[in-house]
Amino acid sequence: MLVGLLKFVFDVVIFLLGVCMGITVAYVLMTLLIPQNKYTLLVGKYVEPFLAPVRALIAKLFPSLANGRIDFSPVGLWLVLLVAQWLLRLLKGLLL
Repeated sequence: MLVGLLKFVFDVVIFLLGVCMGITVAYVLMTLLIPQNKYTLLVGKYVEPFLAPVRALIAKLFPSLANGRIDFSPVGLWLVLLVAQWLLRLLKGLLL
């Protein structure tokens, strides 16, 4: 019973990380195609608090990228989410 519950929790968290990755990609596409749309602003209200620390870290580690015209923070956030998802799958495989 406990193993089944733990498997369910891992699956839900891995799924939610995948949803967050998808929302990040959708937000990037929305800002490119329809930047001042109300839905883009709504999604941005929830995504930008996660992008701000990644943006600050990129500016600190790579100052030349921070001054450029392309924002690499969604790529950084997507990679962090991807690594977190991979680590959870690895931990799930080791524990269960």
